[in-house]
Amino acid sequence: MSPESSRCGQAANDNTRAVLLAGSGGQGILFAGKLLAQAALDEDKNVTWFPSYGAEVRGGTANCTVVISGGQIGSPIVGYPDVLVILNNASLNRFTPRLKPGGALIVNTSLIDEAAAKETGKIFLGVPAGGIALKLGDTLAANMVMLGAAAREAALCGLDALKNALRELAAGKKALLELNLKALDEGWNYRAG
Repeated sequence: MSPESSRCGQAANDNTRAVLLAGSGGQGILFAGKLLAQAALDEDKNVTWFPSYGAEVRGGTANCTVVISGGQIGSPIVGYPDVLVILNNASLNRFTPRLKPGGALIVNTSLIDEAAAKETGKIFLGVPAGGIALKLGDTLAANMVMLGAAAREAALCGLDALKNALRELAAGKKALLELNLKALDEGWNYRAG
């Protein structure tokens, strides 16, 4: 799948969902976005995936947008996303003002102060993704925990589609695959409070 799009068209329709995933380099933001795009594509939706990262990559800023639609998609560029999936404080501060009114803010409360996220006044789901991933054996799986929670919360795609896309993208990496499949399950099944 190219960064520009897959099945890209001229104009978006009413069921288009624009998702922005953001964190720092090394948190697996771009992989999570690519996985979401592949899962939606596998569900026969139109998709664009557009990555962006700082020059330093690991430790620098990283974000990507995924646009999912049942109709044509006019552009992979997203000014105001419907869904924000945020893994660190810097991204919370940078991207939350761009969230559409009524949009969903999903944050990693292992690294983001929950009170600060609630103060944004946005529809909010806090997921202790780092803690959940640590219990699974590796904090690097926090991106998959967040993706599972976001996919369910914002009705982006089904869990089976995410798992099948992961099997496709992580073919030949058995240890990574098993951990991330569990992380997707944990995120999908997470309920706050």
